[in-house]
Amino acid sequence: MVKEKLSKFSQVLSQLRKERGISQKKAATDLGISQALLSHYEKGIRECGLDFVLKCSEYYNVTTDYLLGASDNRNGAASGYFNDGDGATESLGTLAQATKQLLDTAILVSSGSNARQFVYDYYMLSLYRGALTLAKTGALPKELFKIDYTVARELASAAIAVEDAKFALIEDRSRTGMDGTDYSAVEGLIEQAENYILENYIID
Repeated sequence: MVKEKLSKFSQVLSQLRKERGISQKKAATDLGISQALLSHYEKGIRECGLDFVLKCSEYYNVTTDYLLGASDNRNGAASGYFNDGDGATESLGTLAQATKQLLDTAILVSSGSNARQFVYDYYMLSLYRGALTLAKTGALPKELFKIDYTVARELASAAIAVEDAKFALIEDRSRTGMDGTDYSAVEGLIEQAENYILENYIID
């Protein structure tokens, strides 16, 4: 059983590094170990300690359960998180699935670590802006923010606009062999967003 878990950990560890588009040397340096030792961990030759698992969890922003193969969910949300039985269940499920599909697609068509960083920055800033809106309503404490939340929202919007410009410079990868991909969740998200815009902001 230990070998099985170690093998899963090794696979996930290697996969996460490759997804981020960084070299073993870079990851090893960031994690405070030698490249040779990281190579052994990724190949399952050596077993690491709990401290290293925790460090990897923070570095790759996933749960330790995901790293060890005990869960398929990266962020720790329960599988039934969106199944709360109310009317928003389907919409929340679509939102979660669409977000994953869009992130996977953006990473797939992005060439090089810089482009992947743009993907991370864009989504990070979008979520940050959402957090600012929650702070404005009083749902989140203002003390969480170093920048005054009344100013930070405008700055975040400007930063997102800059990221949009960066994405426009990424090489067109419209022909990537993804024609067979199921974009039903993304299609549902687009439909919901467009209906919302048409119903609330378009005047006949």
